Formats: sequence, C-alpha cells, structure tokens
Amino acid sequence: MASIVTQEDSAPVRGTGPARPGTPTRPAEPVEAPATEEPLPSELLADLEDGSLVLSPDYIGSDRRARGLWRRLRRATFSQRRTLLRLEGLVVALVVIVVVASVLLVGTPSAPRGGTANAADGAAPSAPAPVTATPATIPATTAPAPVTTTPVSTPVVAPTTPPAPPATTPPAPTAALTPSQLGAQALTLVRYPWQSIPGYSIQFQPISDAPSAGFYGNTTFTWGQTGGTSVLYVYPGETVERLAGITAFEIAHEVDAAAVQPQGGEARIEDILGIHPASWAPNCDCAEQGFLSGWYAAAFSNYWSPGVGDWSQVAPMPTGATLAAIQPWLSPSIP
Repeated sequence: MASIVTQEDSAPVRGTGPARPGTPTRPAEPVEAPATEEPLPSELLADLEDGSLVLSPDYIGSDRRARGLWRRLRRATFSQRRTLLRLEGLVVALVVIVVVASVLLVGTPSAPRGGTANAADGAAPSAPAPVTATPATIPATTAPAPVTTTPVSTPVVAPTTPPAPPATTPPAPTAALTPSQLGAQALTLVRYPWQSIPGYSIQFQPISDAPSAGFYGNTTFTWGQTGGTSVLYVYPGETVERLAGITAFEIAHEVDAAAVQPQGGEARIEDILGIHPASWAPNCDCAEQGFLSGWYAAAFSNYWSPGVGDWSQVAPMPTGATLAAIQPWLSPSIP
C-alpha cells in the first residue's frame, strides 16, 4: 500500500534527493567529538601538595621545582639577587661611560694657551721656495803669486814700577781734639759765607759750659740788625758732620734776624707753606721744633751743610717747587 506524504508534513531529509531548482544548498557541519579529560600524573599532584616546593614570587628559574637547601635558598633570595644584578649593570654602564668620555677628552687636541696668536699661526705651512740651481762656473786655474811676509818685531816694553802713593796723615780722632779744633773742621763743611755778615762771630765751647743738658747751641741777635754771636757746645765724641749741621742751624738765626725778617721773607715763607702761626719764633732759649724759625733754620742747614735732617715738627723739609720758592730766602742779601 503506497504512503502519501505531503510537503508540509514531511521532515526535511538532509543529503538525500536532488536539489530543488532555486533552493540554496549548505555544506554539512562537522560534528565535534566530546572532549575527554585525562587525569594528572600522581607525581605532579604530589609536588603541588608539598608546601616546601611553593614557588617564590616572580621566580622563573630552571630549578623552581628542585629540592635541596641550596635550591630553596636561591628561590628565597631571588628578589634581592635580581635587585643587586640591576645595580651591578648600572655600575658597569657608568664605568663604560666614564672610560669612553676619558678617551674622547684625552684624544682631543687642546688649544694653545697664553700669548696672542698671530693670524699666520694657524695657516698651512707655505711651500718652500724653489731652489734654482745655478750651473757652477769652473774657474781658470791660476797659480797664486808668492807672497813674501816680513815678520814685524813687536817692541817689548819693560814694566814700570808705579810710583808710591803719597803718605797721608790719618785724621786725628775727634775725641783728642779741643772744641775749637773740632769747630774749625766743622766750619770747613759749611758753604755759606758767614764771615761776610758784619759783626757776627762763632764760638765753640765744651759741653761743661752748656746752660743745660742737651743744649747744643745758642745765638744772640737783634731783629732787623746784623751782628751777633753763636755759641756751639761740643759734646764728647761729636762728629764733624753733625757739628757742621748744628753750626749752620745757628747761622740761620743770624741770617733770619738780619735779612729775612726785615725784607718780609717770613711772611712770604708762611704763604708758601700755607702756615700762619701766631708767633714765628719762641720768646725763650728753648727748642724750636714747633716754630717756623726752627723749620727755616733746619732748611738753611740742609741747604748749606751736611744738615740736621727732617728735624722740624711744623712741616717736612722743602723739596722740588717748595724748595725753589723759598731758595731766595736761603741766600738773601745782607746789607
């Protein structure tokens, strides 16, 4: 008995029968076989359960599952050793950098130091000038004429004996001289013509006649007049040069009184120095370091004799333009 199956009721049969025209055909989908799980080896499961074989953090060494004390120590110190390795790598890198920098610095030529370099110093060396060869000229061979040399006799001068120096008498020590003798020697060192002052005289006496200790000299004079007396007190062991300077110092007082003051020289000297004291000279037989009379006497002594040096306390001794300005008053005309 034949069965009748309609299109709506029938179930599609895959892979059977011809394909209907106009209907797309899909390939058959593979059917996957169910996966089967194999059990792990018993040795691996035993290692996982062993607490002494727990891996250290980040440790991936080949002995991560090995047993023994040394292996366990390496796994426990892995992090510290890795940090130390990084430091060693950094140190090596720094050493390499220092070595390379040293080689570069040593190999670089340094610029010349000191002095001013000329522009031609850095230029390339110029080529040497070509040498032009000049053909040699062969001179004619000529026999030289004979030269007759007559020896010249040199006169021999007999050595002469130099004349004996004249006998000199050594100067007598000043300690053996009297005050007058020592004073006479001192006056030879005073260049001022004190003998031309009318009525003026100089005396030399022993120190025992001095009015007080440390008193070297005294001059009696009258302002505006010539004529007076200078007395010098000679100390034991006094040098001729020092006595000459003190003598010229006392002569200056006579010159000051007889010519400088009457002719307006004292006022002129005050203007030159820019010093206008209340009194030119002291009114006593005392030291004059603080008065212009003493300054003038010291300048006069230094000008006409070995001098007394920078003795005054009023102003320094004149030099240069100041000396030229007061020079007329160091040699004034005395009527």
